[in-house]
Amino acid sequence: MTHAAWLLALLLVSPSAADKDKEKDKKKPEAAAKAAVSAEDLVRQADEKTAAGDAAGAKELLEKAAAMPSASGDVSLRLGRLLQSTHDLDAAMDAYKSAGEKLTAAGKGEALGRLALVQETRGVPEFAATAEAAAAADKDGPFPLIALARLRAREGKGDEALALAQKATAAGGADAQAAVGRAQEARNAWAEAEAAYRAAGGADGSNLAASVGLARVLRRTGRAAEALPLLEKVIAAAPGAVDAYKESARAKIATGRGADALGDASTAAALAENDPDAARVVQEATVAKALSYVAQNQPDLAIQDLVALRDKNPDLAVAHLGLGRAYAAKRDVPAAIAELQKAVELDPSNAEAQYQLGYVQHMLKRDAAAAIGPYEKAVAAEPANVDYRVQLGAALAQANQADRAVTELTKVTSSPDYKRADAWIYLGQAQVGAKRYRDAIAALEKAGAVAPNNMQVETLLAWAYFGLKDSKNFIVHGRKAKALGQKEPTLLGYLTRIEGGEPIK
Repeated sequence: MTHAAWLLALLLVSPSAADKDKEKDKKKPEAAAKAAVSAEDLVRQADEKTAAGDAAGAKELLEKAAAMPSASGDVSLRLGRLLQSTHDLDAAMDAYKSAGEKLTAAGKGEALGRLALVQETRGVPEFAATAEAAAAADKDGPFPLIALARLRAREGKGDEALALAQKATAAGGADAQAAVGRAQEARNAWAEAEAAYRAAGGADGSNLAASVGLARVLRRTGRAAEALPLLEKVIAAAPGAVDAYKESARAKIATGRGADALGDASTAAALAENDPDAARVVQEATVAKALSYVAQNQPDLAIQDLVALRDKNPDLAVAHLGLGRAYAAKRDVPAAIAELQKAVELDPSNAEAQYQLGYVQHMLKRDAAAAIGPYEKAVAAEPANVDYRVQLGAALAQANQADRAVTELTKVTSSPDYKRADAWIYLGQAQVGAKRYRDAIAALEKAGAVAPNNMQVETLLAWAYFGLKDSKNFIVHGRKAKALGQKEPTLLGYLTRIEGGEPIK
């Protein structure tokens, strides 16, 4: 190649090489700019997104920040808070676990405390261990205190739980108020628990733990129907909230919707395979579904299903309880008592089993004295259950323990929320038995205002006026009782004689 040709080639190549060098020079600042974006920068950008209401954008930025090798545990903690607020429970747990591994002292305590709260909602058995670990990391931090309070409440240590929760209220916000509610539940202080849950946002669904807690209080105080719409709202907002599915199943059982309850219970068990309480709810719902045959006047079908369940699980208290109820529906008193006694033997703390045993003794066997013991145990296990206390009062009155009956029934009638006639009737009966006739009349008139034209009310009023030797009013109420179907020979005999002019002696 000639010298001229080499020179020409050099001139042709040189501009291209120069251009490449220029392109490299342009990319260097861009690469440097990208490399310069730190986890802290992404966190700041995420904060801006959050302030602008862009939760999805904030989540994306925080996830990128948390994935960076240089990210601190605080980044994962921030991510966990955001995910928890949007009810992405599984992702929140992962973020809190990562934060707990990286952080120490107060930061670790908060991460583990928050993790415990999400685990409880999600039905994760490690909740207890996580709550203890949070307290070990920072015993005075609000979230370790909240988690530990909830754990102690579940263990039945209400006073200790309340002290922990109250200590957290200054900095723990709605979660601390919800923990106060859980502690009050453990103390059987139902009105206080309800107030705490409502203060925590339980009624509007803004706090999952508070909403589920409020629903539980409503169910256990005889208002399960009010709990169901609230639980539907929680489940719609947080489909992974196992606690909400469990409570929904129990509320549906309480309202006689056994088949529907089984669906919620099965969902809870599928979401939390290792949660023993979820497994229990499935058993409870299975029994409730079988008992739905009783409501359809087909107790034999219920007995068939429940015998199979009992034989498959001979130590399952709820199976014996359900079978006892089915036998009671058939008026097979010996079989009902045998199954219910086995249920309370297997699970002495089961309030419903104790109540059903008392009810069969009281209302079917007509042995009020034998019913008192089981009724007392039912009331001790669930003091807020009005039906249990009313039946205890009725049995005490019929067993001639008037003073005790008055004490129990007055606890019911003194509540402004009590609107039924039963407790007033039994209170009147107890006062008649104690020969406090004017007190009896006052109670029975209140019963009559709620349930007019009631044969039992008119009968007891007649006897109260008989005790006061008031012939005129005895005749008035005796005649009303007779017109309503009263056939008791002693009352009707006195009515005939006093109508004939014989004075009351």
